[in-house]
Amino acid sequence: MSNYGNYQNAYKKASVNTLDQTKLIIMLYDGAIKNASFAVEHMKSGKIEKVHDCLIKTKNIVTELMATLNMDRGGDIAKNLQSLYSYMFSQLIEANMNKKTEPVVIVIDLLKELRAAWTQINSKKKMMQKHKMIRKKA
Repeated sequence: MSNYGNYQNAYKKASVNTLDQTKLIIMLYDGAIKNASFAVEHMKSGKIEKVHDCLIKTKNIVTELMATLNMDRGGDIAKNLQSLYSYMFSQLIEANMNKKTEPVVIVIDLLKELRAAWTQINSKKKMMQKHKMIRKKA
């Protein structure tokens, strides 16, 4: 790998390490949506190996989302998210076994809804941080 490649990897790692938890979760949703969408495209064009690869990536991201849940502090929300992620995981397995787009489309829709909710949380969080900064200056 060239020095440029090493610097680029170091930059990516540093930028991920400095992101807050909410932004990282949104990035995970983005990756899952992207890979699941690619899987649907590849199914339609008959590229079975690429379908498998994209669905495995999506499953890995859903697994990571499950791992980020704090069941002690998250209460019912964490339990509901865990159930949703488990459902998505099983839908992705079904899609991969049967090479059907319907289960993947269901997962994409769920991921988009959850991503929208996290984006809204992130916006509210930023607004609250701005108000705190204004109060400190006053």
